[in-house]
Amino acid sequence: MMKTTWTVERQKRGPKQLLPPGIEEDIVEWIAAMQRRGWPVDRAAVIHKACQVLSLHAGIPRSVSRGWYQKFCTRNPRISERLAQRLSKSRNKVDKEGIITYFNSLLKACLGFHCTARDIYNVDETSFKTKTHSKRVVAIRGSRSVWIEENAEAYHLTIVMTATADGTLVPPAFILPGVTCETSVLDECPVDGALVTTAPKAFMNSTIFNTWLIAFGEWKLEARGGHPAVMVLDNCSSHHCVESEWICETYGILLVFLPPNATHLLQPLDVAIFRSYKRDIKNAVTTYLRAFNAVSLPRAKAISIAGEAFNKLRSRNDFLANERRDLSGIVQNGFRTCGTWPLSLPMMLKRLALQTSNGVDKDIGAATWIRTQVAAREDVLTVPARHTGKERKRVSTDDEWFSMAGLHAAASIPNKRE
Repeated sequence: MMKTTWTVERQKRGPKQLLPPGIEEDIVEWIAAMQRRGWPVDRAAVIHKACQVLSLHAGIPRSVSRGWYQKFCTRNPRISERLAQRLSKSRNKVDKEGIITYFNSLLKACLGFHCTARDIYNVDETSFKTKTHSKRVVAIRGSRSVWIEENAEAYHLTIVMTATADGTLVPPAFILPGVTCETSVLDECPVDGALVTTAPKAFMNSTIFNTWLIAFGEWKLEARGGHPAVMVLDNCSSHHCVESEWICETYGILLVFLPPNATHLLQPLDVAIFRSYKRDIKNAVTTYLRAFNAVSLPRAKAISIAGEAFNKLRSRNDFLANERRDLSGIVQNGFRTCGTWPLSLPMMLKRLALQTSNGVDKDIGAATWIRTQVAAREDVLTVPARHTGKERKRVSTDDEWFSMAGLHAAASIPNKRE
């Protein structure tokens, strides 16, 4: 007789996990679906849903253990904790038609001027802030209250940044509050060619934009000769002015405006540059205030810090573009990612698709579940319904009485246009 042999399946040591792997995969799908709908969940919401699912699975009220969440994240490396960016409703309504119109305008400008990478520019304004919101810090365990002294933000400073698709950074311009400024305010600025002006509240307006266009045109004639410039910028009202047309015609500048509320998607400065630039400014401001035990920042020092951060950004970009031949610079990456240069409509639409799915670039969170498979899928792991926006909020009664169903039925009937 032949001897019967048996195989022993190697299993993980220790107690078994509370929720089976299949149910944990369902929770991951629910997390992704909530993210797609624009309602990303936090740690507490995941634990709460896990307790509900566990109670349904066990048949009695139960809760997950204290360390379940950390082990759950380890077992499912597809999920991670992120800082959610707050988008207004208007910024979340960028449509495909607007992006196609912008692409056609940019394509027409580039073909008309026979542009290269050195002829494509992007200009935008950003703020210089020394005051920040509350943040997580490292403190001694058991501390009942941890505080940080607030910096006094005595003024608002606007920085005008301009970059080209070939990686060139145009010297920045600074807008200070008030009517006058000190003659020595630029003495400590380490950037050659930096400009400064004043405005009542240090914000860009049409007059300042026109004078900046003239200054930029003079810089272009000196640095680039007679080459044309295709300028990509946002749809701010200060950028639309009759006087801007003849200034652009004089200096060979063509303005191409981004779609409304699409700067976070298609503007290279917003996508690739401002985050690291403002982080360097923040670190330098913190170092200065700590070193001098101060709560305010002189204007000349603020411009000096912004200039040093600008030089640091330019050095980092040149290092990536020149020393490491396999990688392009930060600025070039920003233009390529936004589809600005090389011109790419698929890249622009890809960024729109990523925003529509809230950053989920795979099929996760879009599965069609079978209703009879698991009760937890139908009763607990649910997502908010999509708002169609077709039903009116008010109906005309015309001296008639309506029930709840009648009100909704009347609201679903479109108004007749006169």
